[in-house]
Amino acid sequence: MVSALLGLLLLPAADVEPPPPAPKGRAPEVLTAHVEGEQLVTLRTTMHYVPQIRKEKILVGAREVIREVTISVPVQATVKQAWLLEGATAQRANGTKIALADLKKKLAKPAVVILSTDGKPVDRGYLAVFKPDAIVIVAPTVVPGPAPVPPLPPARNK
Repeated sequence: MVSALLGLLLLPAADVEPPPPAPKGRAPEVLTAHVEGEQLVTLRTTMHYVPQIRKEKILVGAREVIREVTISVPVQATVKQAWLLEGATAQRANGTKIALADLKKKLAKPAVVILSTDGKPVDRGYLAVFKPDAIVIVAPTVVPGPAPVPPLPPARNK
């Protein structure tokens, strides 16, 4: 009985897939995107901190003193980014190519895509974690546009 169990332990496991390769290169971004004209457009929410001056009362000895303090207030901003579709390639995570005409139809309404932000193909190690039919886009450049500018801090009262 013991020898039979030891024999089973020595048999190779059936239907065991090797682990996916360790990812290399820059990680892709997972974004909601749509096509506008000849551009792939994404909207993303960013967080930045704006200094704000506030007055607070503190006790110094036995008397109350008002002082100004600067605090950082978190502010959300929506940033629109666009990539040129000319020269872009699209495929499924399983490697099946997608024609740009088909991509434009699929992304007429916003959908989740995997985007290579450095213009290089996404490494298989990263693609292994996505469903085989996930859309993967390698776009060459970001369309230039105005950079978001955080608001200026309020003027200090003197």
